[in-house]
Amino acid sequence: MMSGLEQKHSEISCLMYRLSALDPSDLSSHDCSLHMIAALDQYAKLRATLKALVKSATFPAPRTDASAKLEDLPADAMGRLQTSTDLTSVGRLKTTARLIKSHIRDALRSRLTDATDKAGLRGVVRFAPQLGDGGALKALWLMEEGGDWGEVGDGLRFAGQSGYCQLPITIDARDLQKHDTKTAYVSMPRVAAQWMIVGRHVVFRRRDGQQDGTFELFRDPTTNEIRAIRDEPDFAVTLNPPLSTDHVHPLQQHPFQQHLKRDDPPVRSAIGYTLHGQGGWVAIGLEYAETSVSTFIVDVIMYYHSCTHIDVHHIHGIQMEIDCGVRGGYLDTLLTRSPHTPLEGCSAVVTTEEVPVGSAYQTHLLTAFDDPFIAWVQFRVRLDHHQTVTAVLATTEQPVGSPYDAFPVRHPQTTARARRSLGFIAPVFLDGQTP
Repeated sequence: MMSGLEQKHSEISCLMYRLSALDPSDLSSHDCSLHMIAALDQYAKLRATLKALVKSATFPAPRTDASAKLEDLPADAMGRLQTSTDLTSVGRLKTTARLIKSHIRDALRSRLTDATDKAGLRGVVRFAPQLGDGGALKALWLMEEGGDWGEVGDGLRFAGQSGYCQLPITIDARDLQKHDTKTAYVSMPRVAAQWMIVGRHVVFRRRDGQQDGTFELFRDPTTNEIRAIRDEPDFAVTLNPPLSTDHVHPLQQHPFQQHLKRDDPPVRSAIGYTLHGQGGWVAIGLEYAETSVSTFIVDVIMYYHSCTHIDVHHIHGIQMEIDCGVRGGYLDTLLTRSPHTPLEGCSAVVTTEEVPVGSAYQTHLLTAFDDPFIAWVQFRVRLDHHQTVTAVLATTEQPVGSPYDAFPVRHPQTTARARRSLGFIAPVFLDGQTP
């Protein structure tokens, strides 16, 4: 019987040699992963059986009626298992199990890296190397089956550009525990569920280096309430909230609902930031509604950056009151289209509305996520007076030339991007032409 085990071990060793000669990427397909997981399970059972066999041979149990059938075995069968040669053979089988387990782990890692790249997160997200097999499988499911990661990837890129995280962030077991099960993950809108995993890696920092917390999302285990930044009731965010239609045609929905994205729904919150006293995040009385979770993410980062860099040495800007009807009603058309549509060449758009009724803000990010500075143009309009729009252009681009020069001269790169995106109203806003 021992010779039979040795023969099987020889066959397995031959197969393992052939497997070890392959590149891990060759074994990263779904079918290969399933076969390797099944093999690993079988080897775990084999290892347990062999350990029990060695134990029984080394420390024989008292003879019982149940073991009487062992008399049917050859007289020296149990003795042969106690020889050094036999134990070496058993050791080889255990080594083979470890080798295939290592090979499976390498293949899973390779597939996880490929899946992360295919999700558009290369250079943005990576997974901790110490994740166990269960963690690696969970991470793989998130990358392959957890939906599009584009919005969250852009949010992390913007946070990195703003100086609030170092890319790529490293997702570890603690992050993966944010959702105990797949059911818990899919029970939330996709973008919120994904940001709950990565948000704690975005650390708000003032210019002096002092930390102001992280952009983590929390879910209260009792009420399922979602909270942002602090796990406190005052920092709750409402997903897909009811929205006022006081200034909407009776036969129409609110624009945020007309253009609703199921995986990325509107958000309402009362989270603000104060510079008074020691400064920090606070719950304010006024609530704001955002078009989506992804715009909420970008807006909070931009809002914090503006609050903590507000002096003239870091953020520079100009503003102008413009009639909606100028240049063929360009602004009126712009502000009545989908709130998810950015201006030409812009990397993001954030549309915000004061709740219940106040002003609406639409902010277009003029710069790409890898630009050395951040610039944006914002349109503000009162919901009860649509005729006039306040246009604001702001940038962190360092000025050049004389302090007495006009904004377009002092900030040429920002001006070029604004001119590209503002279309017909660019000459009015940037050059002072008559409307």
